[in-house]
Amino acid sequence: MKLVTVEDLREGDIIASDVLLEDYTVVLSKGTVIKTQYIDKLRELEIFTVYIEEPQEKEEVKTQPKPPVAAKKTEVKTPAAPVQPSAEKTFSPQAPAQKKAKKLSMEKVTILRDDVEEQVKNKIKDILEMHIYQQTEGLQKIAETAQNIITDILEEEEVVEKVYDVRERSADIYEHSLQVCTIATLIGLKLGMSKKQVYDISVGSLIHDLGLRYLVVRYEDQDINLLPAKDQEEYKKHPIYAYTAVKNETWLSENAKDIVLNHHEKKDKSGYPLGTDLVSRMTQIVGVCDEFDELICGVGKARVRVHEAINNIRNYSGIWYDSDIVSAFLQLIAVYPVGSRVKTNKGELGIVMRQNPHFPERPVLRIIEDKYGQAIHVEVIVDLIKDTSVVIQQVVK
Repeated sequence: MKLVTVEDLREGDIIASDVLLEDYTVVLSKGTVIKTQYIDKLRELEIFTVYIEEPQEKEEVKTQPKPPVAAKKTEVKTPAAPVQPSAEKTFSPQAPAQKKAKKLSMEKVTILRDDVEEQVKNKIKDILEMHIYQQTEGLQKIAETAQNIITDILEEEEVVEKVYDVRERSADIYEHSLQVCTIATLIGLKLGMSKKQVYDISVGSLIHDLGLRYLVVRYEDQDINLLPAKDQEEYKKHPIYAYTAVKNETWLSENAKDIVLNHHEKKDKSGYPLGTDLVSRMTQIVGVCDEFDELICGVGKARVRVHEAINNIRNYSGIWYDSDIVSAFLQLIAVYPVGSRVKTNKGELGIVMRQNPHFPERPVLRIIEDKYGQAIHVEVIVDLIKDTSVVIQQVVK
């Protein structure tokens, strides 16, 4: 698939990835064949870019070929792959005079490719759902899944130098486990850990919440600290349930088992289930990622926005987790994901178009409203690295 601007869509193009609104409402689903009225609707909704299938992909599903005018698309400069942004890329104007001079595309950087993420998530779900307490014959397959994740991550160039988009969402424990695994794996790589350590982090994080499957307490979109004391106590046993299920597994390393048991422990002894301050660095890495993703997807916590979850992690640097681990996390995750609507210190409303490597708090914005609330109909791009006078003050829902 490839990323194109809405202005460059043509009838007959096929949507390659669901087009979502801020609240995750699906505007156009994957596989939709583009019609003129769809393009008009996308413009109305201020959706500027979408993923479409490549020509060879369309041939496979035997869709109707595009009209001859679509051949002009060869003039468009699109990113080689949506997960590999480098220097700022723009869309060159096509022949019609009414086209705007340049279009900056949204460049969302994800840790795993969409197809890999979906495949891995389904595999995790199959493995964990087949698992029966203390009957773990099939659980060993998770090791292969962990290795596949590491391999996919390492295929990217300068993988630990990028800033990744992670959005708040509702998620089950399978998607949550995958998200924790991918971020934790990146942190391990960024901190220069050995292959064995990174592998153990990946395996341990994939099964860290195995114990949640044994609970009857409802924990989705719930702040467990507001539940009755009995339910809180039960919820906080889930690491023990998981550890008891895997402690005798010879294929699972002691490091991975420690992650399963202690990923909710904190250096200041405020964690659970044991209240210990003896938390290994590998377990701390998973703990940081788990805390963050729980906050943005509502596992045992009330859901918050990404920037709020990041601030929470930052506030406990050196208290709950080693400072260098938190620093590595903060360098990898975008404070304002692509597509976020933000207000600047100048009162303008902007949309995050792409991230700046090494500067997760200073993305590139497209300004859509001036300080008086008037819509801006020409493209105004502000790179917060180049214009240091502009600061994001709040995220607008």
